[in-house]
Amino acid sequence: MYPKYECRESFYFNLNVGLNKISQHTLHPSDNIIIMQRYRKTKKPVHRLKKESNQVGQVQELLCGSEDKYRTILQNIAELYYEVDLTGNLIAFNDSMSKILGYSKDELVGMNNRQYMDEETAKKVYQMFNMVYRTGIPAKAFDWALIRRDGAKRIVETSVSLMHDSKGQAIGFYGIGRDVTERKQAEAALRESEERYRTILHSIEEFYYEVDLAGNLTFFNDAMAKFSGYSKEELMGMNNRTYTSEETAKKCYQTFNLVYRTGIPTKEFDWEFIRKDGTKRFFETSVSLMRGSTGQPIGFYGIGRDITERKQAEEQARLHQQQMMQASKMVALGTLVSSVAHEINNPNNFIMLNAPLLLEAWESSQPILEEYYETNGDFIIGGMKYTEMHKNIPTLFSGILDGSKRIKQIIEDLRDFVRRDTSDMSQSVDINAVLKSAVTLLSNMIMKSTNHFSIEYGNPLPLFKGNFQRLEQVIINLVQNACQALPDNRKAIFVSTSYDEKKHGIVVNVEDEGTGIPSEILSHITEPFYTTKANSGGLGLGLSISSKIVKEHGGTLTFTSESGKGTKAEIVLPTYQVS
Repeated sequence: MYPKYECRESFYFNLNVGLNKISQHTLHPSDNIIIMQRYRKTKKPVHRLKKESNQVGQVQELLCGSEDKYRTILQNIAELYYEVDLTGNLIAFNDSMSKILGYSKDELVGMNNRQYMDEETAKKVYQMFNMVYRTGIPAKAFDWALIRRDGAKRIVETSVSLMHDSKGQAIGFYGIGRDVTERKQAEAALRESEERYRTILHSIEEFYYEVDLAGNLTFFNDAMAKFSGYSKEELMGMNNRTYTSEETAKKCYQTFNLVYRTGIPTKEFDWEFIRKDGTKRFFETSVSLMRGSTGQPIGFYGIGRDITERKQAEEQARLHQQQMMQASKMVALGTLVSSVAHEINNPNNFIMLNAPLLLEAWESSQPILEEYYETNGDFIIGGMKYTEMHKNIPTLFSGILDGSKRIKQIIEDLRDFVRRDTSDMSQSVDINAVLKSAVTLLSNMIMKSTNHFSIEYGNPLPLFKGNFQRLEQVIINLVQNACQALPDNRKAIFVSTSYDEKKHGIVVNVEDEGTGIPSEILSHITEPFYTTKANSGGLGLGLSISSKIVKEHGGTLTFTSESGKGTKAEIVLPTYQVS
């Protein structure tokens, strides 16, 4: 409803009509003369005023037409329009405003805004109107909570502008707005739904993540932050290359790229995650493509779980299986060695028994041969001159006996090595004897690998409680690795035993001049199944088992190495094991 402004003719036009009427009255001749004289003096000005009056009338007619035009527009628009005075009383409004509030036009005229809003909204409206009044700057998209006549609440989004009179004085406010109740309710429902699912995501043990197309984290739950070891602030925006190795990052890229190209989610994708403290964990996660409102890909999301313990259990199971296989091989080897030892010992015993008899026979025949030599001179025996034979026969027999004894010792060492009962940790062990036995078993490999093999036995070294065969296995593994690391037989291997008072233990060093071990590999060499010899049949169990055996003896096995300069393995067995 708007105030009605009527179009009137100018008072100048009325003045001219009045003068015409006066000129028609019968007056005293002298008065008439005076009046006519004055009329002649004012005739031109009145004519000019009449002309101006006509122009003003035309302007007023245009204004009246324009006002009607805009009044019709405001009445018919779906948006509400209002005008209030400086105290907040409605002085003009359109049908949409009346419809939203549920009041009739007559009821709404002059109604103060406090009558159709609660106290909180009224305070908010007052503050907004006051700011517009003080600054003169209109406010846009200002939300009001209006109370309808029936008590229902509606939310309107409206503008507020200052209204001035013809002199530029502020006389009130006006604005255009729209009913946004349904939109606000939908937004509230969406926020409630988002909050509900957000609460669920933050409370589950599994972690949830969202990344953009470049792999930067854009959202994650508390479980993800806890798993990573980073704070939420540190983790937000972090690229996946920051917390993965180069190999894992490449694997991630390939998987994400496949999901991006096909749109098909992938499940049970394993990542190796590097936590803030440097420790490594494994998690299993899904990867799905995330799309924007228009359907274009904007990133990826997924749910995952920590599977580190499962991975470790699986590796332990594999290690146990490999150890069982090794144990089975050792049992088979033991049976084979026992059989072979029997077959070898029989002819070897024959050699050991008969070689001394042959030597004795040779020595007994010496006087006869000497006599013949003195009478007839040098002669041939078995294709060799007697003078040469005389010198070499004792050496040959000695070599036969020494070789036979060596065969016997190797057979005994093999039997000890494959002996089933290796769990006895109460044996009195001489580390020098362990080293001698190991070197005997590896003598052929050592001779082929290097021309410079040296051993320095510490003396005296105390006996200690442990297991001879297990420690022998450790030294065999270390010496074998040293031999395999040498690029040629000109490089050396040095083995020593000693007692270190500072470390309070017996020390065994195996040092080679081989190719060395790169720093990035050195920290992994005692891990189960870690091997650089896979192509040559290596299982990656030797050093892992060796490290475990040394720990069972209460000791330590450490490695120092420099690529291209060789490796040093050091075993330290503590003195509390010494008997």
